[in-house]
Amino acid sequence: MLQELLFYYLVRNYKMYKQTKNIDKTIANCVIRLSDGACIPFDPANTDYQAYLKWLEDPNNKPLPADE
Repeated sequence: MLQELLFYYLVRNYKMYKQTKNIDKTIANCVIRLSDGACIPFDPANTDYQAYLKWLEDPNNKPLPADE
């Protein structure tokens, strides 16, 4: 039971995405998927972007901020 609760906590709090910045320090128009380092463009036709938007529907899910 404790292992199941720990697993649930880790899954709920795992950050799957990270914002990134352009060279001029503005927020880029893509997000990094942490599981494989893919840069996902903000393109409604992109299935990875659609998955990102679905992930964001949970109010507990927020991408990690971009590095400074």
